[in-house]
Amino acid sequence: MKRSWLMLVVAIALLGCDTQPTATVPSPPTASSTPTPTPTVAKEEAIAKVSLIEENPVFVRTKQTPEQKSTPSKDEIAAKVGMGLHLADIVRTQGKARTQVDFNNGVAFRIGGDSVLEIQPQNRLHLTSGEMITWVQPGLKVPTEISTPLATASIQGTTAYVEIPKDINQGIRFFSWEGTVSVRLANQSQEIILLTGEEVIVKPNSTILPKVRRLGLKEWTERSKKSRFLRSFNAPLPTQSIIDKLVPGQASPDQATPAK
Repeated sequence: MKRSWLMLVVAIALLGCDTQPTATVPSPPTASSTPTPTPTVAKEEAIAKVSLIEENPVFVRTKQTPEQKSTPSKDEIAAKVGMGLHLADIVRTQGKARTQVDFNNGVAFRIGGDSVLEIQPQNRLHLTSGEMITWVQPGLKVPTEISTPLATASIQGTTAYVEIPKDINQGIRFFSWEGTVSVRLANQSQEIILLTGEEVIVKPNSTILPKVRRLGLKEWTERSKKSRFLRSFNAPLPTQSIIDKLVPGQASPDQATPAK
């Protein structure tokens, strides 16, 4: 009996040894299990920034991805002071909103309520609605164009104003606040030259060049006092000191006062 009991104990012990788990050696990782690094795309440097927001709402429609450089996204985002802007970005103001954008090269603009503007290559600003004032920092000569559905204005070191009315049949207004501004109609090769205090209104389907109108001194003074782009921003217009020295018909303060 004792012998049978002893044999049973030995059998159980041997069985327990056979069922101990064996250590598994991990297999080396295969090529397919190695994570593939995500390619990095260099972030495009901004060419301009939102420098002032006097009243909201101001929106920016920016590009979708770096790969789609010429395709703006469908979604707008609220603009913020210091926000960087790139080619193909669209800035829109609504209601009484006003904002200022400064470019790295010295070009800048302000747009008012219900305006839509797209930043295009080669210092081209495409305004499709609303109003804007554009200038180049004093002392710089940067060729800049403001294009519209009917005509394009060109400046270098000057200050120009463009207004597109809600009813475009009333005509798009081009006005020189300071210096020489050239205006070229979409269907014309000849340019219209505007000096300080001169304006021209371009209407749809124009076959002849519109006449240039020069403001009288009284009207010039009143317009300068009431211009919201000149006076209603917390920061003065960088070319304001030059504008204040000019009278209609002058291209620069160095020129003699034109005859009445």
